[in-house]
Amino acid sequence: MHLNVKWEDSNEELEVRVYTHNVRFSNQHPAKGEELWEKRKYPIAASIMFNTFNQNAIVVLQEVLHNQLLDLMKILGDEWTYCGVGRDDGKSKGEYAPIIFRCSQFKVELNRTFWLSDTPDIPSKGWDAATFRIVNVALLNHKSSGRVIYALNTHLDSQGSVARKMGAKVIKGIIDNLEDHDVLVLGGDMNSEPNHEAYPIFSSFLEDARKVVDKNLMYGNSSTFTGFTESERNRIIDYIFVYPGVKVLGYAVLDNKFEDGVYSSDHRPVVANIVIKKK
Repeated sequence: MHLNVKWEDSNEELEVRVYTHNVRFSNQHPAKGEELWEKRKYPIAASIMFNTFNQNAIVVLQEVLHNQLLDLMKILGDEWTYCGVGRDDGKSKGEYAPIIFRCSQFKVELNRTFWLSDTPDIPSKGWDAATFRIVNVALLNHKSSGRVIYALNTHLDSQGSVARKMGAKVIKGIIDNLEDHDVLVLGGDMNSEPNHEAYPIFSSFLEDARKVVDKNLMYGNSSTFTGFTESERNRIIDYIFVYPGVKVLGYAVLDNKFEDGVYSSDHRPVVANIVIKKK
């Protein structure tokens, strides 16, 4: 599981906006308060475009089925591209954890998907997980500066507490085998509240952007999961983690519902601005 890529020389400081959102799979039998994907896809795409405008941006999404990915990429337009595969077969079946970016800003130097199980190189379920779970790993080269960023995207199991803990350990092992750790960002839906299961593992070697940002630079909500009704218990389960030493210039949990009453998803988008220091 070694991913060996050397850094390029650069004297520039680079600011990057990281945007993570569990967009909710396209459920054909919506829950109470949930709209069909056909209605939800537009506010999801609009949020991505508005909140990454004029930014170097890396977008990581969860629960994205193949048809949803095609829809979002069509709305975003040809200036955007993605890397990632469906978790059920390593191709197009099942949910993706895509890493999305503008073609003009980044190019992919390397991309691999690992399954969160004892056999991470092949499609497989781990421990008490209800479904296949993956982490998508991409090495992105920023075209104008030559700086490279490891971007990771994951969605831990919603049912299995052992799978969440062990899945986090698999991800830690993958990160430990990456050669250059100066700039690394991990985003996703961890299905773990702070201090539960996966969180202590991630926070033992990465920093939670929410915790390290200046409090004057925090914006928006606290909870990242809302459900589709007002009675649902709100929770913090979506995170952006960075490698220690990466400066976080801003952090926000955005809205997923406005005056029209439509929930774009049962999760809110989470955004952080990170700074890659001069070498």
